[in-house]
Order: sequence, then C-alpha cells, then structure tokens
Amino acid sequence: MAQTINEIQKARFLDKVWNDDAYRARLQEEPKAALAEFGADVPDDVNIECVMDTDKVKYLHIPAAPPQGEISDKDLVDAQGGTTVVCVATSISLATIASVSVTTNQA
Repeated sequence: MAQTINEIQKARFLDKVWNDDAYRARLQEEPKAALAEFGADVPDDVNIECVMDTDKVKYLHIPAAPPQGEISDKDLVDAQGGTTVVCVATSISLATIASVSVTTNQA
C-alpha cells in the first residue's frame, strides 16, 4: 500500500524530533514556529504545549468535547457529496512523542 502525503510528513516530523536535539528543544520552547517548518499554521489564539513521553512517563491526550449541536463527521461527509483531503496532525505520540494538537487544511 502506498504511503499518503500525511504519513510521509508524519514520518519526517518524527524523524526530526527523535534525531535532532536542537529541533526537539525548539519544538518544546517555540512549538508554533517549529511546527510551521512542517506546514502547520497555528492560529494566534491557540496555545500549543509540547511534552515528550519517557520510558517511565506517558501522557494521555484527551481532546476537547465538540460543541453541542455540532454535525457529526459522517453527516458532514454525506452533506458535501465527496471527499476532501485534510491533513490532521493530532496527538503525534505513536507511544513515544506527545501532545501536539494542530489541524491544517491543504488544498
């Protein structure tokens, strides 16, 4: 099975985080700037906290509940009548790295 752009981008991101000490430090100190290197456009009113799992400490990311009355993903897909590619990087942990919740839309 061919890898999607999202999978390739995620693999490149994780490789950089795991192998580049300077980038990892920048990601923890200035997450918006570091994520921008991978095309993430984080709005000014959104805060990013980056934490990294260790052998002895694991972080559990619990996403915010959707607002009441929000349309479900299935209903939204049914209503649009097609599919759109959306790149979502959320909780990039893969049992190793941590809580980054960012959504970017790519046309």
